Amino acid sequence: MKPLLIVFIDGLKPESVEYMDFLKTFNVRRIKTELINYSPTCHASMYTGVYPNKHLQLFIWKFSPNTSPFKILKKLKLHKIPHNIYTKFFIYAALLRIKYNIPYTLMFSGLSKQPISNWLNFDFDVVKSWTEPDPFVGKYPTVFKILKDNNINYEIVGMQPKGAKSSESVQAHKPKKIKPVTYYYIGDMDPLSDKYGQDSKEAKVRLNEIDKILEEKYKLFEKEFKDFYFMLFSDHGHIKVEERIDLYSFFKVNGKDLNSYIHFVDALHLRFWFRNEKEKDEVTKILAKLESEGVGYILTDEIMKKYHSEMPDNRYGDLIFYIDVPYISKTCPVNSMHGYSPEYPDSDGVFVTNREITTTHTHIKLQDIAPSILHTLNIEIPEYMDGSVVWK
Repeated sequence: MKPLLIVFIDGLKPESVEYMDFLKTFNVRRIKTELINYSPTCHASMYTGVYPNKHLQLFIWKFSPNTSPFKILKKLKLHKIPHNIYTKFFIYAALLRIKYNIPYTLMFSGLSKQPISNWLNFDFDVVKSWTEPDPFVGKYPTVFKILKDNNINYEIVGMQPKGAKSSESVQAHKPKKIKPVTYYYIGDMDPLSDKYGQDSKEAKVRLNEIDKILEEKYKLFEKEFKDFYFMLFSDHGHIKVEERIDLYSFFKVNGKDLNSYIHFVDALHLRFWFRNEKEKDEVTKILAKLESEGVGYILTDEIMKKYHSEMPDNRYGDLIFYIDVPYISKTCPVNSMHGYSPEYPDSDGVFVTNREITTTHTHIKLQDIAPSILHTLNIEIPEYMDGSVVWK
């Protein structure tokens, strides 16, 4: 087994490697991201090595009235009284903290425009980090679980509370003895890209800083181990947002109240759960108008199967409407976003390595990450994995 230095950079586009003088000296290959390329899907694919239709992780929120952290509001008779945005956020954050013991504020935007009575339908679907020692995604162990089971000594650096610069944690990491498997998580670029775009001056400055940090870490690893594997990867790219769509107003203009349906608004997806055929017919007709205006389209069964993203039930929606480039839901106030179709080149992630990439495909899959890590460490690759080793 040769030592392995792993770096993950959230949301790094292949084109952005050109701004990183150290990284661009290595072998670079594009990564084809998932159809639903939000973090739950991408990380599950990377760290289990299986497609979404096997690990069953697509969105952060799922339809699950029986387990909803908000169902207590019905017992307290708080679900029907009027609330403003501030009381909603307080209730949201408090109940997630009580149920999951995490101060989670992500995805509040999907609930903020809905009456609290609608919240009773939903539960949070991601409560553990994929980098913890013992997590499973569905029935599949993550690569970190496999490392632990094989007594591989590894260290994870950079996973920290929201708002902190994980690159600073990586920079400050100066162990007395470097672990033979070291994983650096750098989450700076995704939120920075959301705010400014990845081609912005602000993003280029941070890319340059990260590049220098990684050059330093690489040289330390090189000094310690001489011959080792280096792999850096991202989960998706970023695409500039040009126009925001007010879905609630669009439904109102077409004579319907979006809040009268069980729905969830993600940044680029509008999901529905229908109580009857009448609701399905009403919603489908309005969405057809959105599609005719070039805003997006319904993710049909054929599309979901093409990208190995079909689900065995309706936990993520009876119908999912995808918002296409360059639009985004008005509830998500960002200037650049991921989640758009993997057919757009700017949706691609990137793979960087100091080894020869032997796969002949133009793109690497996210599912290739886990088997490539295991192969490097002489660990048998499970037959259920859908990815392939990218090097000899």
